[in-house]
Amino acid sequence: MKWLGLIVALWSSVSAAAELKQIKVFVGDAHAQLLLVGDSAFNRPEIRTTPAVGSAPARATISLRAANLDSILQEAYPKAQGRWLIPVGRKGIRQVTLAQVGGALKIGVESDELRAVKLTAIGGHALLVDLRVEGADKDSTLPSPELLASWVSGASLKRQAAATSGEKRRLIVIDPGHGGHDSGAVGVSGIHESDVALAIAHRLKRSLERTLDAEVILTREDDQFVPLQERAAIANALDADLFVSVHANAALSSQAWGIETFYLDAASDAGAARVAVRENALSRGEKRDNILTDLFVTGTNRLSRLLAQQVQSRVIQNVSETFGADQTHDLGVKTALFAVLVWTRMPSILFESSFLSNPQDEMRLRMPLYQQILADSMAEGIGLWFEQRGR
Repeated sequence: MKWLGLIVALWSSVSAAAELKQIKVFVGDAHAQLLLVGDSAFNRPEIRTTPAVGSAPARATISLRAANLDSILQEAYPKAQGRWLIPVGRKGIRQVTLAQVGGALKIGVESDELRAVKLTAIGGHALLVDLRVEGADKDSTLPSPELLASWVSGASLKRQAAATSGEKRRLIVIDPGHGGHDSGAVGVSGIHESDVALAIAHRLKRSLERTLDAEVILTREDDQFVPLQERAAIANALDADLFVSVHANAALSSQAWGIETFYLDAASDAGAARVAVRENALSRGEKRDNILTDLFVTGTNRLSRLLAQQVQSRVIQNVSETFGADQTHDLGVKTALFAVLVWTRMPSILFESSFLSNPQDEMRLRMPLYQQILADSMAEGIGLWFEQRGR
């Protein structure tokens, strides 16, 4: 058993218990990072490490005095033997555990071999835990402390501004898929996915502004190309409450039809994986390969799932009432590794409106009435999601 001691830095003492609100886990070659985001500064964190013994993994434990785990995080992960478990299973990192021990919150990282641990305060209310195998180089695919500080400070600045002005207006970023030289799927009559997505997104924007009095930002206002990472960066910079990416689907078979909504996680089935591959096609130049397999965004997945369920439910109900149950195909809520969702740090979904490769679906997607029903129904689902959260 080895004590690495307290971090060589000064953390000011805090009188009230800090609450851990979000965790991000980044995994690279022989190098991993945890970003712990609280509602206030963490008080004098301590590090303890133990090497691997037999089948028991090496373990690094970060103890946060006078700290609690947010209730949303408690509900997001399975609990066993008094610990919440975050499975990782990538590049030597087995899992992350969270335990409330008295007034302290203990975060454990289980790995195949002992790692040196370094703590860095980020943005006043976050902590970066750096874990590296002895002698290993820094993995350049992991985010820098400067990038993470910018990420954290963006959220902090918005909260401070809201607290000062008393303004609590909802801010939603709508992302019309594709655009510019990336037209996306092409329908049987030649219509482009990029045009359909933009039309629905504009209608959704107006519906949200009208029904929720929300501030709504589009990642693109017209037919222009915006890289996937930049779309997410827009939402992150604004510290949006929600991110909704709007698309139209396509399949090799013209028989495929229906509506489905996705949130970020491993692909729920082969079809979901194929949709993600198609939508991610033009992100290859954005360091996508490592990001999609090694970046775990935690803390918002449960909220994203609930949002996806509300949106899908309202859309199916309203489309069925207008066009008939036999003309409505509910493909359900699914998960897949969409690049644009990987980069967002708020609850996020990707909506596949209908199939351009199916003649009947494509005909309806060209109808202003159908586009408006989709937009209004999505707005209803988003509104219900906010109501459930008391916002």
